[in-house]
Amino acid sequence: MKTMIGAAGALVWCCGAAPGDVQEKIDAAFAMQLQGATLAQVRATLASDAGDDAVKFAISAVDFLMAGEGLVQAAHRHGFLSTMRPVAAMTGAGNLVSWIFNDQSAPTSYADMDAAVQGFVSMLGRAEEQLAALGPFKCAINVPAIRFDVNSDGRADEKEGIGALMGALPARWVYDEREERYVEVPLVPEELTIAFDHGDASWLRGYCHFLMGVGEVWLAHDGQDWFDRTGHVLFPDAQMRCDFLKDSTFFIEAMGDRTPTPFDVTDLIAMIGNFEMPVDEPARMKAALEHFRATVVHGKEMWTRYDAETDDDREWIPNPGQHAGVLGVEVDAEMREAWLLFLGECDDLLAGRKVLRFWRGHGTQGIDVVKVFEQPREFDLLYWIQGSAAGPYLREGEFTSDGTWARLVDVFDQRVFRFSFWFN
Repeated sequence: MKTMIGAAGALVWCCGAAPGDVQEKIDAAFAMQLQGATLAQVRATLASDAGDDAVKFAISAVDFLMAGEGLVQAAHRHGFLSTMRPVAAMTGAGNLVSWIFNDQSAPTSYADMDAAVQGFVSMLGRAEEQLAALGPFKCAINVPAIRFDVNSDGRADEKEGIGALMGALPARWVYDEREERYVEVPLVPEELTIAFDHGDASWLRGYCHFLMGVGEVWLAHDGQDWFDRTGHVLFPDAQMRCDFLKDSTFFIEAMGDRTPTPFDVTDLIAMIGNFEMPVDEPARMKAALEHFRATVVHGKEMWTRYDAETDDDREWIPNPGQHAGVLGVEVDAEMREAWLLFLGECDDLLAGRKVLRFWRGHGTQGIDVVKVFEQPREFDLLYWIQGSAAGPYLREGEFTSDGTWARLVDVFDQRVFRFSFWFN
């Protein structure tokens, strides 16, 4: 969810920022969505006249969005989490995830999951490659107006838009100095037109690399056995070896709960507790490492470009000399410096110059993060939480600074995770 919300904050109904004739073409392409045009149709229109960097950014942004759209379409087609409908209704999370529920879901194999992730990674790669070639530009974007074709019916409806998704998010509390009290406001403003520029192209490249890295980590592992035992927890029609487990809820019924569910509580425990995946494509782990390194590079690059800005026009991430930007949040010099310090620590970890402090042991060894990617072993979630899985990767070396994280928490006033989604 981090990637879709943070990324949604970056994208795309361009209006009123590029040179007049160029902007008019961009506006016309995205205005097609008001009549139900899909992102693919918008992209085709933009690609017919892609001579300006503002247009090229719009195309790259659409590719980024289409990467997420493809993943969501696959989730909807296969009814991902539709098995959780009773739980979602009880917890109040129904509005947030109901848009991917599907009562007529397609049969789902583990290969279907891999294919969806591979498509996601490939589309992100296309977007990043195009962003790399951009020079300075400016393109304003009305984010809530963007729509997806979630159910793959060839039409992007208003209910499938970013605006609808934003409306389902929990609100945040902000101190109102005039009223001298905290007031509830939407997590993302209802009106969100952003004037994207060259620094934001670096921001989006960083996000592309981060998400590609996550995708490569998944694709490097073989989760077929895990899926064969617990796939029915996630998909209504999972094509799994242990299909005799479907719709069997012995332990739930033994506890007196008659709520109809397609899986048992023991299935959920097994899905999490036995999350074990051997590595079958180790080269992908090395590719993931390079993507994460590139994320840090572009994270630093974007601040270099932000610092050089002299305008103050609907900024996505403002520099300390600009106003609060479209989200109404000011970024001061202390925030900027703390984040750059954090990126520096990440750079040292991913280059092997420092080790990650280990949460167990005698405190003399840390985790060699580079070795985790270059010499991968079977992933076992519980053993990593416990710490024994880290054994092959422990060595002595310079640790990352405890003060870096403490400073982040202090500077961002306990909101460091929220800012990390935003800053990339």
